[in-house]
Amino acid sequence: MSHPNSITPDAALGAGSDRGLAASRRRLAWFALGMGGWAFAGLVWVIGFQQEGRFIFPGGEVRVFYAFAGDAFRLGTDPYAINAYGTVFFYAPPWAAAFAMLSWAGPGAIHLVILVADLLALRYMARGWVRAGVLCWFLLVPWEMAAGQINLIVAASIVAAVRGTVWPAAITTLAKVSPALAVSRRDWRTFAIALAVCVVLTLPRLDLWPLWIERLLWGLGHPLGPLVPVPFVVRLPVAIGLVVWGRPWSRALGAVLATPGFYWASLVLLVAPAVVWLERPRPSSDAAPAIALTQ
Repeated sequence: MSHPNSITPDAALGAGSDRGLAASRRRLAWFALGMGGWAFAGLVWVIGFQQEGRFIFPGGEVRVFYAFAGDAFRLGTDPYAINAYGTVFFYAPPWAAAFAMLSWAGPGAIHLVILVADLLALRYMARGWVRAGVLCWFLLVPWEMAAGQINLIVAASIVAAVRGTVWPAAITTLAKVSPALAVSRRDWRTFAIALAVCVVLTLPRLDLWPLWIERLLWGLGHPLGPLVPVPFVVRLPVAIGLVVWGRPWSRALGAVLATPGFYWASLVLLVAPAVVWLERPRPSSDAAPAIALTQ
């Protein structure tokens, strides 16, 4: 006679079958959500490029900032001078050197490279192409890729720093400054080495570093567009508090909030702390993510 509380083989088999069916349904739901996100991104791109002035190729920042700075670095002139559009380049000299390697091919080449980097950044954060489509439901994600900006690359570098790979954050720190806050204290040495390598790449133009710092200070009072109406002096202490708290998602959020020039398009950076938060361990297990963006 079996014990009244024992589980029969048939019951165990049935429970396993139910769990397998539930897992299949979850995978199917994520697949549909991801593919729907890519379809939504495609729709945004089609509509945006059809509307005159909404999306252009190459993007405005690519032509005005990146190509200009690359040409100036290559020709030995000042990439931080105010250009013909009345705007300036705010990224550190290694970025000007990187754009110099592409600008000879024209702004379109720069935009294509950034687009590929954006797609790879999105896939890295989501850990898969289908799951990357889930992130595309956030309107600013497809908008960012069409514009040719680097915010998705910065977001991926913040996620990478939280996951323990810090060299991408070293590179993007030289563009946006704040990704350094996502780096754990145990990784500071590796981060410093990566920064040093970036500096070495600019040895032919070390004169640009003081010009960059001067432009950064100038830029605090000269935004290039409409900013999110929360001043840097308000965001910075909140960001520092989040970093000191020390949770992975709080470090990522702190790195986002501490971005000096926080434009409306910069809100796409919130993808980084969102991804890290979704990967947080469940209370009952230190290994399983809370919500299966990684399933």
